[in-house]
Amino acid sequence: MTAQAGPGSRPVSQEAAVGVPPAGGTPRRFGHYELLDLVHRGRSGEVWRARHTLAGRVGALKVLVPDGADREYRGRVERACAIARTLREPHVLPVLEHGEIEGRLTVETPLLAGPDLAAVLRHDGVLEPARVVAVVEQAAAALAAAHARGLAHRNVKPSNLLFADPQATEVRVADFGLVSRNGLSLDHTAPERFRGGPTDHREDVYALGCVLYSCLTGSRPYPGRSLPERMRGHLESPVPKPSEQRPGVPAAFDAVIAGALAKTPQERTPTVGTLAAAARAALG
Repeated sequence: MTAQAGPGSRPVSQEAAVGVPPAGGTPRRFGHYELLDLVHRGRSGEVWRARHTLAGRVGALKVLVPDGADREYRGRVERACAIARTLREPHVLPVLEHGEIEGRLTVETPLLAGPDLAAVLRHDGVLEPARVVAVVEQAAAALAAAHARGLAHRNVKPSNLLFADPQATEVRVADFGLVSRNGLSLDHTAPERFRGGPTDHREDVYALGCVLYSCLTGSRPYPGRSLPERMRGHLESPVPKPSEQRPGVPAAFDAVIAGALAKTPQERTPTVGTLAAAARAALG
């Protein structure tokens, strides 16, 4: 996890906050961790640079918002972290430890040297197609490994695609299964989630397609001014064509996005691997 805040970040309530270390830099003790620096605060919780006092390492500690009191959510987080700890795919950000401290669910991961994709997009605006495809391929490899174990990410978005290096080339996918109801990214949410029906790995295909579109064009697929407008975009609006949004994007990407952003899972590109292969082919 990195110090860059995602585009959907906002302050959490004072009750949800773990607490900032006192002035002068004295770490705050939190279970067997020492909280050193608050690096990000968003809808799903806080990320701290923290020292594991028993293992003697410094990592990124995510402290989830109190939605964790919900039994179904807690069970989903426990299952997701247990599976993520077994994944050996190099593009998955490893889970070093997970548990509960002071009534809050926690997940520790390594600290990375690079930014997240959201920060790169804020700086660069758009990415060249070849670089976008490289990012999508690495993210797809991580997601496919999780899908093979029955684990969907459920919140694929630029701020959860982290770079291990300052040059922003090596992708790591973070936060498998950690999203709460309040932390969902509306700009990357599959229509079936809005309809309240069953979901599976194909919602990750949709979200990764939205990431691909944003990286190619510098804009969201459905940039409504209000939340209802954006929801209606996902549910009802024609799938946008990236070649019409930004000159220079190969027209072959229009079909790639059309498949990834199909309104129903049955019509959608079936897997993230298929999506990545189609994006590679679109480069010609």
